[in-house]
Amino acid sequence: MSGATGSAHFGEAATGGARELLADRNYRNYFFASLVSSLGDWTGLVALQALISTLYSANPRFALFGLGGVMMARLLPSLLMGPVAGVLADRYDRKRLMVGMDLVRGTLFTLLAFSRSLTTLFVLTFAIECLSLLFMAAKDASLPMLVQRRQLTRANQLNLLLAYGTLPLGAVVATAITTVLVAFGLTAQTSTVAALLVNAGSFFIGAALIARVHLPARERAAGDDTESRGVLEELREGADFIRNLPLIRSLIIGVVGVAFGAGVVVSIGPEFVRESLGRPATDWPRMMTAVGVGLVAGILAVPLVTKRISQERLFPLCLAATGIIAAIISTVPTFAMALVFAFALGVAAGLGFVIGYELLQRNTTDEVRGKTFAAFYTGTRVALFSALGIAPFVAGALSGALFLNGRFLRLSGIRMTIFAGGMVALYAALVALRGMYRALRVERPTPMRIPGIPPTPTSRMGLFITFEGVEGAGKSTQVKALVSMLRDEGHDVVVTREPGGPPVAERLREVLLDPNSQGMHPRTEVLLYAAARAEHVERVVAPALAEGKTVVCDRFIDSSLAYQGYAREVGGADVLEINRWAVASLLPDVVVLLDLTADEGLRRIRERAEQRRRSGRPRGPRPLRLGGADPGDEDWREQTASDRIESEDLAFHRRVADGYRRLAERDAERFVVINAAADSQTVTADVRDALRPWLPPPQAPRCEPPHTRPETG
Repeated sequence: MSGATGSAHFGEAATGGARELLADRNYRNYFFASLVSSLGDWTGLVALQALISTLYSANPRFALFGLGGVMMARLLPSLLMGPVAGVLADRYDRKRLMVGMDLVRGTLFTLLAFSRSLTTLFVLTFAIECLSLLFMAAKDASLPMLVQRRQLTRANQLNLLLAYGTLPLGAVVATAITTVLVAFGLTAQTSTVAALLVNAGSFFIGAALIARVHLPARERAAGDDTESRGVLEELREGADFIRNLPLIRSLIIGVVGVAFGAGVVVSIGPEFVRESLGRPATDWPRMMTAVGVGLVAGILAVPLVTKRISQERLFPLCLAATGIIAAIISTVPTFAMALVFAFALGVAAGLGFVIGYELLQRNTTDEVRGKTFAAFYTGTRVALFSALGIAPFVAGALSGALFLNGRFLRLSGIRMTIFAGGMVALYAALVALRGMYRALRVERPTPMRIPGIPPTPTSRMGLFITFEGVEGAGKSTQVKALVSMLRDEGHDVVVTREPGGPPVAERLREVLLDPNSQGMHPRTEVLLYAAARAEHVERVVAPALAEGKTVVCDRFIDSSLAYQGYAREVGGADVLEINRWAVASLLPDVVVLLDLTADEGLRRIRERAEQRRRSGRPRGPRPLRLGGADPGDEDWREQTASDRIESEDLAFHRRVADGYRRLAERDAERFVVINAAADSQTVTADVRDALRPWLPPPQAPRCEPPHTRPETG
């Protein structure tokens, strides 16, 4: 899959999933309550930093310690109260808890806006963060009650994006408030107070939105403490999980390192702007706005950049660029230069975030995706808030003067700390680059070469169409419908299916699908499918194509890649190479993927079996045929029993579905993906419409296909 294709798929999937979720009024209230609260929280953080720098502008070191203290006050509740928050969220009414926490947080932020004592700021910040933990525990625990199970992964991702992706937007809001109020002649300190009051107001709005959310009644099982884990336990669990996943580990290490470096810049940014660049502390939100604008630009640039550079190569480069740019920012002498490099920092971070997110999605299966992203976000959160709490103290400790060769040299602890943060990010990027390179070499080895007659592309004049999909997707039904339409349009069509066709392939089919063959070694399965396919191509497919006919086949090579390569984890490269040799490099001109979840496909199979049982129709064995079977035959329609493959567990079939989606992403020009969840007539119409570039209707002028026919050589 090209980078552009992957990024486009990511964007479409994210947009489509969000649109479906937001169509539900209940979730929509939940979503906007989270958005308003998160946006207000980050606005308040930026404003609070500026307020501390303004209050203690006469003592830079004291201001740094103040910044560090406030950040530690935000971090400590996560370490100390995680289990307590989970227990309380389970014990009390979650909706009332969320509304109450928002109202109290709004009140405390109002008090904080008018506080001038550093001790008061620490106490209020600590109390607000404790309340935030209770709110987050109740909010996260409520999410599965608001969305369908199949939507939960996307909803969780949106939830986390709202929590951390709104940081640049919060800076933009703080900047806008400051700019407007200063333009009307108000002081910088007054403008930061106004930003904090806006933050307080966001919590009151969030409470009103949460009050409109309907949560169904729930029952908590005795002894259920699944939501009572603290951050340290989550971090330990995440580390254990990714230890044996080198590629995922490298991706997460890279992002966590950059998050730490970003936390360093964010934590001492106000003092960097005021002390090192000689600007008012209220210019710090403007610098954060530059980062936010760059972040958006980087996200939008992903499809363009990944057309030329693969995502695996670009990701560590973006991480490295983030660290290098942060180090450069520590050396700039003017605020204008800092704004330019802040924008560049945002671009690199935006590129890295989207690409890293896509790589994580693409290289994890449904069964482990939740744990993967839990480890990803937990590590990022700990790294970010650790840097926020530690960096100001380090900068304050390093500030001072050094007597060298009879002269006093003034040391800027702020610049040195930002430079060190950039180097940490750069080191993490290099570690990620090395780990990804090694992991990709192991996971994508050079395909095995089989000695023998070199395969040559099969000469053909016809068109080769294959149907793919999980069990129960409706391939046989759609093959029959398409063949009927094509014959009505005057096309000379040969219809067939795999495994099977000629007598030898049919006998192999019986062995492959026989429930008594359970326990067959995956490599044996690969070779038997390839053997049946070789006979099928030689006796049926290749001769028909050579005669200029249209061949429609139910399953082909991509089934082996999805079932054996992905679900059996034999290795896609080796499966492809074996089959390439078996079929003399013949690939379909177009693959119709009937996209359906494994759960729905198996439900359909059970439903058909129950209907067949009630009707009392026997299920006879499929007879042997020379050539392809006809989908109009009763035996074709009845061949839907729970054979050896269908009887695999749900996890296996989910891996198959995930494998098909990856194949479609990586070979988008050869695949057309059809939503098979729709009714049969709609799917039939969608299939025929999707095949127009290859098979235009009789009344339409024939146009060239969008690509040349692929060969596997």
